[in-house]
Amino acid sequence: MKLLFSATPAFGHILPLVPLMQAAVDAGHAVGLLSSGGFRDTVREELPPEVAYLEAGALPGEFSAEAAHRTGADVFHPTPPVIGEIFGGARVDLGLDDSIAQAAAWSPDVVLAEPFDAIGPLVAARLGIAWHQAGIGPALPSVIAEEINRAADIRYERLKLRRVPASSYLDPCPPPLQDPDWSSDLPVRAVRPQAHRRPKEVSVDLPAFDKPTVLVTLGTIFSAPATLSATVAAVASTGANVIATLGSALRLSDADAVPEELPADSAQVRYVPFVPLDQLLAKADLVVSAGGIGTIVGALAHGLPMVVWPQGADQPINADRAAASGASLAAHTAAEISGAVSEILQGERYRQRARAIAAEIAVLPSPAEVIAEITAG
Repeated sequence: MKLLFSATPAFGHILPLVPLMQAAVDAGHAVGLLSSGGFRDTVREELPPEVAYLEAGALPGEFSAEAAHRTGADVFHPTPPVIGEIFGGARVDLGLDDSIAQAAAWSPDVVLAEPFDAIGPLVAARLGIAWHQAGIGPALPSVIAEEINRAADIRYERLKLRRVPASSYLDPCPPPLQDPDWSSDLPVRAVRPQAHRRPKEVSVDLPAFDKPTVLVTLGTIFSAPATLSATVAAVASTGANVIATLGSALRLSDADAVPEELPADSAQVRYVPFVPLDQLLAKADLVVSAGGIGTIVGALAHGLPMVVWPQGADQPINADRAAASGASLAAHTAAEISGAVSEILQGERYRQRARAIAAEIAVLPSPAEVIAEITAG
């Protein structure tokens, strides 16, 4: 069978899908990824080598700028209608024609689209094939999903297509992170999430710090030097050792390229470029992040407590859900990070809760089991 994944061209949208891609490849299926050609080289080494990359559509900077032009809004702190225009309007308009052409030429049997991706369902409707929605974290709040669909519905009407409901929702969100009021009209298939790892593990020179060690990772979008510097300083002030990621702009070959705005490496602080999160979590006792859902779910899969300082996008929602799970504290300023880190490191309550959630994650159906289910027919 040929499975076409469709996703927004960003690490936070594609990496959670990789375990499903790998499971499909391992099961002997042909797998494709439909996303912007401008992101291909950036994400290529994170994907199974067997995955065909179908290039179509714009990069986030392009479709976000178009949405900002149309709405006059701040797309880094958007309202639900603006989110709808970003993902269901501007991105679709800048990429749908090429996406349909690429998908038609590849001829998939089924489409798997992440929740922010409105292109995959449109492609499925045009090709007359089934599709599944593959979650990347907690389910989207209904008000956001409705706005994305509302914007996309205009494009269905223009193309004279009928919206086809997803055949199922693949849910990688551990129950303690899910909104307790959430429900789905679709059949829900739980799937075990995992921290990002590459198909082939890379060699990373990580320090052999004495415990405790805190991993500071602000993700791939919000890792500005000033924010990272304030976060590292706050964590280091507690006496903990720090491993801090430099974001996606710096790869392993740039390991010595620490921005001038940041304090230099020291006996207490080590900076690392973009490497698989799974390898970094193995060295940590606690994670401090901006609240990217991949980081939150990955940390919990490793049984690690967290401090979350949200910076934008869906991070405030993720921070609230992480705090509600009992395994995390939220910080609203850099100054609050020190106290939160000390509170977690000095007690066992948050660590015990994180380990309990990790045990819940471990018994969820594997990606291989879920792929077998959706391809059985």
